[in-house]
Amino acid sequence: MDLIYIVSILVSIFSLLLVLIGVPAQIKKNYKEKRSGQPLITILIALCFYISQIALFYLTNNYLPLISFSLGFIMWGVTLFQYIIYEIK
Repeated sequence: MDLIYIVSILVSIFSLLLVLIGVPAQIKKNYKEKRSGQPLITILIALCFYISQIALFYLTNNYLPLISFSLGFIMWGVTLFQYIIYEIK
């Protein structure tokens, strides 16, 4: 197997774990408490990180991690939506 392919699989697995376990836990906590658990700057940095990674993977034709990073972008988008709903009144 190609080393890039192996590393892509690892990146995808760890990103999916973060996206499918960590971020939903924060979303659930935000919903229960009816407030955002993250400052706006943290949410924006996370969104920029995911956008930059998606662009990098696309430009390098490394499509395997795109799925997990796209899900991450969507999940952090939900936290931004929660921030707007709960913190900006």
